[in-house]
Amino acid sequence: MHRTRKTAVIGAALATTAITLSSFGVAAQDASPAASADAMASTGYAELDQALGADQPFKDKQVTMQVQWILGEGANFDAVAQQFTDATGIQVKVAHVPSGQHETLVNVSLNGGGAADIIQLAQPAALLQYGEQGLIQDISKMLDAEKLTAEHPATVPLYSSGDAIYGMPYKVDVKSVVWYPIKAFEAAGYEVPTTWDELMALSDQIVADGSNPWCVGMEASDATGWIATDLIEDIMLRTTSLDNYDAWAQLQLPFTSPEVKNAFDLAGKIYFTPDYVYGGNTAILATSQNDAMDPMFNDNLQSPQCWMQKQATWYGPDFFPDQKATGEPSQYIVGEDVGLFYFPTIDPDYGTPALGSGDAFMVTQDRPEVRALIQWLSTPDGIKAWIDEGSAISANVTTPADWYAGSYKLKIASDIVANATAFGFDASDLMPQSGAAFWHGIVDWIQNNGDNTDAVLQQIDDEFANS
Repeated sequence: MHRTRKTAVIGAALATTAITLSSFGVAAQDASPAASADAMASTGYAELDQALGADQPFKDKQVTMQVQWILGEGANFDAVAQQFTDATGIQVKVAHVPSGQHETLVNVSLNGGGAADIIQLAQPAALLQYGEQGLIQDISKMLDAEKLTAEHPATVPLYSSGDAIYGMPYKVDVKSVVWYPIKAFEAAGYEVPTTWDELMALSDQIVADGSNPWCVGMEASDATGWIATDLIEDIMLRTTSLDNYDAWAQLQLPFTSPEVKNAFDLAGKIYFTPDYVYGGNTAILATSQNDAMDPMFNDNLQSPQCWMQKQATWYGPDFFPDQKATGEPSQYIVGEDVGLFYFPTIDPDYGTPALGSGDAFMVTQDRPEVRALIQWLSTPDGIKAWIDEGSAISANVTTPADWYAGSYKLKIASDIVANATAFGFDASDLMPQSGAAFWHGIVDWIQNNGDNTDAVLQQIDDEFANS
């Protein structure tokens, strides 16, 4: 009963064809620039206005947070938190826990005690479940529900159940992209593919030239396998209708259906064709999701050992090898040394769709200083320090467009979504238990080099049915 109720909520929220980057604030050309935190005269939120007052009434109060952002992303969010502390005196203690460990710790702490005051989560299904179990706060009681919905029209419905809102949408990512070495492509005479057939032909050419076309790493502790779900979701959007995609996200279209099996078969061409993946299928599960692209940088990007990585816009430059090692800005420039291209069309009948995802905050404790922070994070100022690094897209539609000016990644994302014939929200994030059954099946499938597709699809259906 619980799962049926939850998927009904998700189904009502999936107005995917209407979602554009203007829904995420990217094209908010008419929005008036938001004031910096230290200059705000009035935000309209009682606790935040108090906190920003000259007397700083909540100074030295502490708010704890847990997020999955690490390395460069973690540093970007720490800059956000520090800006709030500077403006209010409220101390924000942020725990950065890698994906996989993060989701496990969230579940354990919410059910067993000791959870952070504010927790970031990427999976709407899990967030809704925690809300319906009474483990997190209804933030509509902390934030003006009408204002929050008006400023986050595309995403608030994903975190809502009845009149309650359990998640505050924060940032969004476009996933229908492939990372590649621009100058090495040019030197080798490779052209960016615009169709699936061209993508496969390029992969074959790279193998013929003695290298591996694909960089793939999926190790993410308990979340290992989620990266493959993105590839299958992008293929689904390109090979069947948006109605079928949405039905699949709600588990109304089974994994054993021909549409899903076809998506697995096509994904398998990338994962299991000999020499396509650097290190083969054993390396896929053994290589950290944060290290998958490292071989591309061989000999300073002049002799890549793998040439393409399908990963969302958030990956670079935060996870480029030199920036990971030093914590300093990468010497490799996104848009000059390393670029992004749109994951190509497959069946022309299904146009040029886009796949995306989002991060939201849930709140476990209701105190004035906690309210002040979640209220601030709901405003454009609450993500501006991250935007300034060229590494985030706000979920708030009032975010001024000029904040994104000159961002290569943003232009790629904007062009993809502006030209999208349909937009699908990450299906596995909408499935019960955040799609864990999907992840488990992926691991089994890759371990067996794709030889057990039918059994895996049935296994996933069975695990969801029993969850």
